[in-house]
Amino acid sequence: METINLNIEKALGKGAKEQLLSAAPKAEDAIKTLHKGNGKGNDFLGWLHLPSSISETELSDIEAAAKQLKDRCEIVVAIGIGGSYLGAKAVLEALSNTFIQMQTKQSAPLVLFAGQNIGEDYLYELQHILQNRQFGLINISKSGTTTEPALAFRLLKKQLEDQVGKNEAKNRIIAITDASKGALRKLADKEGYKTFIIPDNVGGRFSVLTPVGLLPIAVAGYDIRQLVKGAVAMENKCGENVPFTENPAAVYAAT
Repeated sequence: METINLNIEKALGKGAKEQLLSAAPKAEDAIKTLHKGNGKGNDFLGWLHLPSSISETELSDIEAAAKQLKDRCEIVVAIGIGGSYLGAKAVLEALSNTFIQMQTKQSAPLVLFAGQNIGEDYLYELQHILQNRQFGLINISKSGTTTEPALAFRLLKKQLEDQVGKNEAKNRIIAITDASKGALRKLADKEGYKTFIIPDNVGGRFSVLTPVGLLPIAVAGYDIRQLVKGAVAMENKCGENVPFTENPAAVYAAT
C-alpha cells in the first residue's frame, strides 16, 4: 500500500504557524476526551476505531453479497438519504472515471442512487433507464420509514418484481438496517432479503466504512480490503498518543 505524506510547513507563515501551535493543548485535550468517551455525544463514537474493528468475517460477507448482485445485475441502485448514500457516492466519484457511463464495457455493475430526493423527474427517468435492464437494489435505512428512500424503494421494488418475479427479486434486494426493529427490518425478515446492520453507535455521516458504504463500493468493483487497510493506517496515524504536529486530523481541526 502506498502512502501520501503532506507537509504544510511552507504553506504556513510565521504567524499562522504560531497560531496553529498555540491550539495544540486544546486539540490534545479534545483527543483525550474522544478516546475516553466521556464527552458530549459519546454514544456515537463508534467511528473512532471503526476501521480496526471491521472483522474478516464481515468483509467476506460483504464481498459475497456484492458478488451475488454482480452476478445478476448490470445496474445496482443504492437507496438512501444523507449519510446513507453520500459516503459511497463520494468514494465512487473519487475512484471512478467521470465518463464511466460512456465506456463501452464495464467489468462491474453501474451503481446509481435513489431516495435522496422525491423529485418526480429523477425517479421517472431512473425507472425508464431500468426498464428491461438487469438491476438490483440496496436499501439503506435505519427505520425504513424516512419518506424519500421509502418512496423510492416502494416504486423500484415493484418494478423489479414486475420484471423478474418476486422470487428472483428477493435475490437482488439487500437491506441495510437496524438489527432488530423498524419497518425495513420487519419487511426484510418477511421477504427473506439478505441484510446487514447499521451500527447503533455510528452516525450516518460516518458510516462509509460500515456495510452502508462498503457494499455499494464493493459492488462497483473496488477493493474494499485496500480501502479498509488505508483507513486503519490513518486511524493509527491519528491515534491518542500521536504528537499534535504529526496528527493530520488534529492539525486540520486546529487550522
